[in-house]
Amino acid sequence: MSEVNERIKQIRQLMASAGIDVYYIPMSDCHNSEYVAAHFRCISFLTGFTGSAGHVIITKDQAWLFADGRYYIQAANQLEGSEIILMKWGQPDVPEPSAFVTDMAAGKVLGFDGSVVNAAFARKISRKAAGVIYNRDLVGEIWTDRPAQEFSEIWEVPLDVCGEKSEDKLKRIRVELEKAIEEDPKGVLNGSYGYFLNSLDDIAWTFNIRANDVPCNPVAYAFALISGGISHLYTNGKGYGREWYKNEDVTFDNVLMDTSRISYDTYRYFADQGCSIIDIKNPSTLMKAKKNETEKACLKEALKRDSAAVIKFMHWLKTNAGKIPMDEISVDEYLTGLRKQDDKFLDRSFGTIAAYKENAAMMHYAAVPGKASEIKAEGMLLVDSGGQYQDGTTDITRTFVLGELTDEEKKAFTLTAASMLRLLDAKFIKGCRGENVDYSARQVMWKEGMDYKCGTGHGVGHILNVHEGPHNIKWEIKESGPSAPFEEGMVVTNEPGVYREGKYGIRTENEMIVVPYMETEDGTFLQFENLTFIPIDLDGIDKQYLTEEDVKLLNAYHKLVYDTIESYVDEDLKDWLKEYTREI
Repeated sequence: MSEVNERIKQIRQLMASAGIDVYYIPMSDCHNSEYVAAHFRCISFLTGFTGSAGHVIITKDQAWLFADGRYYIQAANQLEGSEIILMKWGQPDVPEPSAFVTDMAAGKVLGFDGSVVNAAFARKISRKAAGVIYNRDLVGEIWTDRPAQEFSEIWEVPLDVCGEKSEDKLKRIRVELEKAIEEDPKGVLNGSYGYFLNSLDDIAWTFNIRANDVPCNPVAYAFALISGGISHLYTNGKGYGREWYKNEDVTFDNVLMDTSRISYDTYRYFADQGCSIIDIKNPSTLMKAKKNETEKACLKEALKRDSAAVIKFMHWLKTNAGKIPMDEISVDEYLTGLRKQDDKFLDRSFGTIAAYKENAAMMHYAAVPGKASEIKAEGMLLVDSGGQYQDGTTDITRTFVLGELTDEEKKAFTLTAASMLRLLDAKFIKGCRGENVDYSARQVMWKEGMDYKCGTGHGVGHILNVHEGPHNIKWEIKESGPSAPFEEGMVVTNEPGVYREGKYGIRTENEMIVVPYMETEDGTFLQFENLTFIPIDLDGIDKQYLTEEDVKLLNAYHKLVYDTIESYVDEDLKDWLKEYTREI
């Protein structure tokens, strides 16, 4: 950890020369992406922490890393020996990162790279500062072998896969933009407007384009400008650049942007020009969350093929564990190889989490070559994986039993399965959010005094990011506010689990889609339709921890799996599949 401490020291030297008292570093890129390419992984370079989310704050004598519940164990291990203090974000005694930075910067000079900090967050953390320097990328100044930003070939999604022409999407977006102008008291009614779109998944969906500029996320680095009569798309070779907006010889009375997804330096440019800025949520975010009929059909087919690939993997794993050499990396390669047999396979949808025994207690564990655990015929293996296909995006987790389990492990495994099945069976009135339905999953855990320190589910894109909003499933309302109400066509994951440091980790995850349930005099009711067809390993189920209703749900789910996937697997696998979807 001497390298980490030396880098912190170098940052402090640059801070001193620039007159910066507090320096903030996010895990982000110029588009506020959740997953970022190597070029933008400043926190990983600086601290050694490799998680997908985090915040670093540095002062002249201290340094902190904020990591959420998915990364408590991982972050503690990766920061060990360094001077960096781990802040377990989400714990009762730990403040929100924005509040912490705000207080640290009170009456002082705050610094950050304004191209990778979103405007809403930057304005919040700057409000008590005596001064702000937002044009210094201090990590970049010491990162001598920083990977270059890479660009890939852009391709267009066919209409028979996306289901809607780009020009029709733009029309719908313009209607929402004009509503926002009319409703905003600071706006100029009927005045000209420019809408600046910065988020890569929104741009990809709006213009029906895909690429591979961010690993596992089929998006292109791009910016978009949409006005009343014309739209501009800036991609690599076509005007893309961090200061693209300054090259436009266009003036607007109103500038519309989602300040939570626009970089601070973009926001400041227009604010300094005297533009009337209207802060709105990207209309495309909700639009793309509600899958149309074409997207639904394509996604369902992709998930059936993907489920068949994972079932083949499950059979291979349980047949060969302890008989042939395998480790956490080789099983990932084997599963990816099965997915690659699909002609429509593009890439993994995220870095596979193949975690054996105690490694699975780290929710986002990543095996390292040379240090990957050998897999034997004992314990459990958690595999969280997914694929990007030409017709859909998948995300699925199963925990596979490879040997005898303790009573504690069987109880945890069984309760996790019951949690997933109860949420899958939930019925709720229209208007409910993820915060309302989360209890359907956690009730079985909470009754036993157990919990998992993460959300229960997230939205999933269509040939897009494996995580998308504006909906999700969680019990607490965080700083960003509540999630969006569920609407028909929204895809969401269902992934409860149990994680015990130094012992084991268990997760069971399916994808679901919101569909109608019934209409009554009391309102419109919705439910979830299952999209993932993979057995829950019956070798881990202890029936004493299931209610009679839980048993019915498990048996019904396994019948659905067999009936749906039977035609997708070879004859020699059907008997095995029948055994692992049998009634209990």
